[in-house]
Amino acid sequence: MIPKIIFEDQHCIVLEKPAGLLSQGAKRGDTSVVDWLRDYWGRPYVGLVHRLDRNVSGLMVVAKRSKAAARLTKALQDGLIRRTYQAWLKGRLPQAAEWRHWLVKDTGKNEVRVVPAGQHGAREAILKVRPLRYAKMGNQALTLAEFQLETGRSHQIRVQSAAAGLPLLGDPKYGQESRVIERPALHAIRLEFPHPMSGDPLMFESTLPAAMVQIG
Repeated sequence: MIPKIIFEDQHCIVLEKPAGLLSQGAKRGDTSVVDWLRDYWGRPYVGLVHRLDRNVSGLMVVAKRSKAAARLTKALQDGLIRRTYQAWLKGRLPQAAEWRHWLVKDTGKNEVRVVPAGQHGAREAILKVRPLRYAKMGNQALTLAEFQLETGRSHQIRVQSAAAGLPLLGDPKYGQESRVIERPALHAIRLEFPHPMSGDPLMFESTLPAAMVQIG
């Protein structure tokens, strides 16, 4: 449950979060990225810019100071932080697509559902997806797909994939459990953003964790 540091300067840090580690503590006693960074930096302030679900692994950028946090948050709102994910889907995605759904989150259940456009509280979710390669697990067709977030909604990739009839492998909340992998087969593999102070473009890439590589 220790993040891997990819890049760090006096303004921000890029790290790779392991699956199972919270981005931000939800319950007393549960370790999170924020808790780990407080210990690592030796001070309380941690500028969390975006989150990954607990059981999702991959790249995150976190600000070290409030000015950097404000600028990175603005970059996220302006679509200047590009987040690319890879996931194993149950089923065959034949070609690249853009998925658009309207989502509502039940915060009490920590669950998101697709609803008709215009429903009270619904927010539009836009996701670009393309197939990378195919595999089979018994009689089950699988697709390793790459996702580009156009919006940042809670559980977005997991919910929209399920709504498209291609749930993530190993996702019991929006699909079903798998004996092959014990968590949603989703990894944040690439992160691009302007440096919060210089504005220089930065790009970082990760590799798929072993649990996802062994699938196919």
